[in-house]
Amino acid sequence: MEADPTTRPKPPILFLHGVFGKPSLLQPWTHFLESAGYVVHVPTLPGREPTNDEVLAGIGIEDCFAVALDAYDRIGEPAIIIGHSMGGLLTQKIAAAREPRAAVLLASVPPGILWPQLRPLPHLFPLMPKILAGKPFLPSARTMREVPLNTLPAAEQEALIPSLVRDSGRVFREMSMGAASTKVTASQVTCPVLCVSAGSDRNVAPWISRRIAKRYGAEHQDHPGKSHWIIAESAIDDVAPPVLEWLRRTVV
Repeated sequence: MEADPTTRPKPPILFLHGVFGKPSLLQPWTHFLESAGYVVHVPTLPGREPTNDEVLAGIGIEDCFAVALDAYDRIGEPAIIIGHSMGGLLTQKIAAAREPRAAVLLASVPPGILWPQLRPLPHLFPLMPKILAGKPFLPSARTMREVPLNTLPAAEQEALIPSLVRDSGRVFREMSMGAASTKVTASQVTCPVLCVSAGSDRNVAPWISRRIAKRYGAEHQDHPGKSHWIIAESAIDDVAPPVLEWLRRTVV
């Protein structure tokens, strides 16, 4: 007699944070997933939590990928991978290198050039010297409010901004220019993929999210009015349940 799928142990999850992020900022999601019965592993990418400018000055995407891949391998069994922003790019790279149970991309950076949108450009220009030099940097509070956190409630923005951390100018430069480190061969990603995008994302344009979904033949869940910080606690009730439902019917 075949076992009831609802009683089978759930596969573990590797959850990868993005630029200016750190594991503690993923707690709304980790608590949600753990309450649904998943064991969630959240590695710290190099130079974050605690911030280490010396490390940040010397790393690129491949260094972040090495840490993420090692964290995946340490789980010891095929896992689900979920990644936000740059973590979504690392998720794609792991999915091409290993055989995970599934991959979920939350407002993911694309494999290739991260084309800027016109509206955030004035916020990007003052950061360019550090980005081009590969130095650690952190945008101003105003930029955080108006770009990655743009549609979040004001109180949530003010609570999040002090928790965001400096990041690597080299990592940002590689994403912006579509360096070789960002490339992923689509045919090597054979697991089910879910692409979740934010309709008011000022970091990753909606058309980029649609292109990522098409690239992998992925199901695409779009959330109009949500910002790039789609992992925010205020967005959980809208964004997380459809992801959980997809996992339940896809990962069997």
